[in-house]
Amino acid sequence: MAIIFDYGKCNSCGNCYDICPMDVIGWDKEKDHPTTDYPEDCWFCGSCWLECPTRAIDIPYPCCFW
Repeated sequence: MAIIFDYGKCNSCGNCYDICPMDVIGWDKEKDHPTTDYPEDCWFCGSCWLECPTRAIDIPYPCCFW
């Protein structure tokens, strides 16, 4: 599962890029917005979502049934 960015809401502040503890989020310099570079490394911690001032991030948490 990958982090989903709503680029219509994103103000390109870079908070998500700066805060990600696993460097899952990269930065597209040409388009000046965040990208999901390593989705398989995401811990689903929510740090990026919490730091996003415009709530432009959606994290599709995996569903597990035991």
